[in-house]
Amino acid sequence: MKIQMILIGFLLCLLKGGIYAQDNEEERHTQLMQAQEKGLKIGDQVPDVLLDKIVHADGTVTSGKLSDYADRLLILDFMYTTCSSCIGGLPHKDQLQKEFGDRVKIMTVVGGELYSPGMIARENTDFIKKYLTNPNSFLSIRGVQIPWVVENKTLNTLFPHILVSHLVWIYKGKVLAFTEGDYVDRHNIKMILAGKNPELPLKNDFVSAVDEKTALIIQGHERFTGKISKHYVAVFPAYQDGVETRSGTMIDSVKRTRRDYIINLPILNIYTSRWMQVLDTFFTLDPTSIVLEVKDPSMYVGLEDKKEYNLVSRNKTNICYESVRPATGQSDKEVALTTIHDLDHLLGLNGRFEQRKMKSLILVRTDSIDRLRSKGIPKAGDAKLDPPNMIIRNQKLDLLVWQLNQQYGNPPVFDETGYSAMVDMDLQLNGWKDIPALRAQLNTYGLDLREEEREQKVFVLTEQYKP
Repeated sequence: MKIQMILIGFLLCLLKGGIYAQDNEEERHTQLMQAQEKGLKIGDQVPDVLLDKIVHADGTVTSGKLSDYADRLLILDFMYTTCSSCIGGLPHKDQLQKEFGDRVKIMTVVGGELYSPGMIARENTDFIKKYLTNPNSFLSIRGVQIPWVVENKTLNTLFPHILVSHLVWIYKGKVLAFTEGDYVDRHNIKMILAGKNPELPLKNDFVSAVDEKTALIIQGHERFTGKISKHYVAVFPAYQDGVETRSGTMIDSVKRTRRDYIINLPILNIYTSRWMQVLDTFFTLDPTSIVLEVKDPSMYVGLEDKKEYNLVSRNKTNICYESVRPATGQSDKEVALTTIHDLDHLLGLNGRFEQRKMKSLILVRTDSIDRLRSKGIPKAGDAKLDPPNMIIRNQKLDLLVWQLNQQYGNPPVFDETGYSAMVDMDLQLNGWKDIPALRAQLNTYGLDLREEEREQKVFVLTEQYKP
């Protein structure tokens, strides 16, 4: 699993403070909860829904019914064409479809009317036909054959959701599970077909909303426990699936207190964004610029080699934070520094930026022969960066450097080739951390990764172990 850092610039906006506007939020939440109550639950029998518009990869349109797949494991993948991570997961699902053949049927469903009203109308039959038959598209280049069910509001009514990708697993006519996209893997499919229960965790988009106007510490024993006072600080290891990430400040002019809260954010992202406020600077922090002097790095970042599901990783790394203090007109920098000290004290950590000399990898050219230049197809560029077969087409060499810098544990990588043209590359690797194998293949393109010690600014997180 790749490390997925929440965009720091977005976090700085979240953590800047201020009361969040919630126009019509209660009304929207009520509508969503009503829809959720009417939807099917795990174990329910699925009605025989008419699928009157199924668009295939070649642009043909057919029809069918859910009962046509009663003898298979049917997986409905609700998404949008605008969801890049959803689309990015389809080649893997297509490989599984081909591997299991007639025992499994995977279908994409364009929908989610609750989440984005009007999306069904936009992504209609004509739109999806053009989308799937574009020869230069991501799916066409990879030969993905998964069919798309379009303009089907019945399925959206039966399986309401908010966040995509939303997977509905149906087996022997009954709802088996609701999951995120990365649970569709060989292991889980084999277990279900063998009559075993893989115990897939429920994707629940309808968890009761966190009321940011009320102290987290008194909102419910299922989430937070404790007593509220005029001065307290608390951290809750309480990631809630389906609860939106939020952060802000509320000032009580009567009690003269300020309440700062952070809901569902990774520990590491809170530290780094707060430190950027203290230092009054902003820069992109790659995973290779993070030094974790900790017992278990997966408590703070998602690790590619651990192959954890996103939900598992979020449950490890995300927390909620809250503090109530006298309102003394604190500046943003003062509040940020206070939050850092709170996390240090409550979590037994020490998070800070340092200048360190580190082993680095420098991408250089080994000769003047140009083996990289792209043929210019497709014009818009394309890339497949998942192992074992990585493909780069008509992209800048920066993409290769960026990908290497997204792997926690890799040395920082710098591009000093001076090469500015678009490139085509084909690499066969077990992973982006296999530097010796990568160097051997880069040599065929007249490139190499040379080791050097470089001083740079890094974020260091240390666990302060107590005897």
